[in-house]
Amino acid sequence: MNALYDMVKEAQDDSLYEVNVVQSFEPKIKKSLRLTHQENREDLEQELRIKVIGYVRSYSLEDVPGLFDLRK
Repeated sequence: MNALYDMVKEAQDDSLYEVNVVQSFEPKIKKSLRLTHQENREDLEQELRIKVIGYVRSYSLEDVPGLFDLRK
């Protein structure tokens, strides 16, 4: 878990590290693409990578709730 947090933090500081985050999601992207038609896979793969990068850039590391924040 900390590895993903650290990769996102590095990616927000330096855009070269965004590749590391996308690569960590690559197995899930490939597996999900098997559920789509062959002619749509390439476009969908690019869109999923763009979405991952967009989420990395917009994710706020300061607003992550702690354990006691979730308990109500």
